[in-house]
Amino acid sequence: MSVTGNVRRAVAVALAVVLAMTVASQAGAGTVVKPRQPNVIFFLVDDLSAELLQYMDAVSGLARDGTTFSNYYVSNSLCCPSRASMFTGQFPHNTGVETNKGSDGGGYRAFEKHEGRTYAAALDQAGYRTGYLGKYINEYPLNADYRVPVGWDEWHVAGGGGYSEFKYQLTRYVKEESAGEKPIDPSDGTYLVDELGQRAVDFIERSRRHAPGEPFFLQVSPFAPHSRIDAKPGEKEPRFPPARRDRPKDQFPAGEFPHGDCGGPDCATIDVAALPAFDEDTADKPAWVRREPLGPQLVKELRQDFRDRIRMVQSVDDMVERVLGTLSDAERRSTYVVFTSDNGFHLGQHRLLRGKSTAYDHDVRVPLLVKRPAAGRHGDLVSEAIVQNVDLFATFLDLAGVRNAGDRDGRSLVPLVQGRKVGQWRQAALIEHVRPDPAAPGEPDPDAEEMQAGMPGYAAVRTAGELYVEYEGVEQPEYYDTVRDPHQESNDPGNARTAELAKVLDRLRGCGQPGAEDCWRAASHLR
Repeated sequence: MSVTGNVRRAVAVALAVVLAMTVASQAGAGTVVKPRQPNVIFFLVDDLSAELLQYMDAVSGLARDGTTFSNYYVSNSLCCPSRASMFTGQFPHNTGVETNKGSDGGGYRAFEKHEGRTYAAALDQAGYRTGYLGKYINEYPLNADYRVPVGWDEWHVAGGGGYSEFKYQLTRYVKEESAGEKPIDPSDGTYLVDELGQRAVDFIERSRRHAPGEPFFLQVSPFAPHSRIDAKPGEKEPRFPPARRDRPKDQFPAGEFPHGDCGGPDCATIDVAALPAFDEDTADKPAWVRREPLGPQLVKELRQDFRDRIRMVQSVDDMVERVLGTLSDAERRSTYVVFTSDNGFHLGQHRLLRGKSTAYDHDVRVPLLVKRPAAGRHGDLVSEAIVQNVDLFATFLDLAGVRNAGDRDGRSLVPLVQGRKVGQWRQAALIEHVRPDPAAPGEPDPDAEEMQAGMPGYAAVRTAGELYVEYEGVEQPEYYDTVRDPHQESNDPGNARTAELAKVLDRLRGCGQPGAEDCWRAASHLR
């Protein structure tokens, strides 16, 4: 070897030694190498009641090597207040977002001030590439100079036309590619759920290109299975519009199955009347609930609605499967998948027609499934802990490793997701509802049908075995022992437990306000 070669070799060895010493000093005693932040894909659907889950194979499959939360309750079973609670980790009485409309103390007008403090803003600061697709907050202004909220790198959002699933406009903002422009794409007739699925795939591929090695947070929020907001009796287009392929073969446009696609079972064998508490005698209920039996024609209409809702979620199921199929093996080893709904829905239970907003389980108790990364499997877990949508804010920040962000009204579900034991936990869920004003000016509320039923505002607590509700202007409360009566069919307002639960509710309904008890403490220390 030449002298020059010896010199080069000596220099290379010296550099290697220096590099090794540098790495050793950085990872020496007392130093922990920070693990890579996981990706998060959050599927948030609209109006999905718990009984629909059994017809969704891909979504149900998230329970395998995942965690199912069997007692997950929303803070308010109405789209806008519920979503505001997720974004901020606070109950509606603390966000001030209590209805769907800005002219009625809710909607985007009430939520806009919170946009700088959502989980998107925190995740963006933590180094995540973020994307939002689908339905956002009611009355979000979709105009030529639309606002992209703080924290979102991609923004693909539809306005009210999204409820139709076919006649919509969809923003197309990609921070790295839009160059200050804010395109809006008109629908080309593609079913909206399918379009969102494609854009989710595109987001993942762009994240590999624009932010290689960095984590991403993707939220996909289809309107399905929400109804059309312009539905009228006697129309050919269903109130709940499935994709064309999932409709019955003998109807126009023809689907691919004789009775449509219901995810395995023949749609013709599925009957809404089999739902628990369907058309039950409501004589023991508060006055606003009491109704005459539904009658054959109404049952026929609700049966059609139920089957169409099942057909609608087939597209959601396909979308979930498609998006997750896009992940590489490495991404599967570092990605959490979260699936839930903003609220439930009723179709004839307790003789209530189409709607939500009640404190009954069919409206407030919705599926929550969390698929853990493939690299850290712990088997199929089921948590019976009482959890709420106000916990999602802290959960997402915890997954991202964000500390000192403030838990607000909820707590991180990560220990429960991972099967770890927790100490003191919530013993009661708070459910709130401010009765929307049907005469409030502006565009019609997409959830107006239930409002017209005369339901008053209320506050409720749901424990592991009880439901207690207090209505505005109604002297007598509503009480159910949900162990013996899981479907809330036998109201027992004189039960001795109501006095104790009234005290719990009194603490919770004002928690987090100046001078009041912290919401977590109020929910986890009932006595």
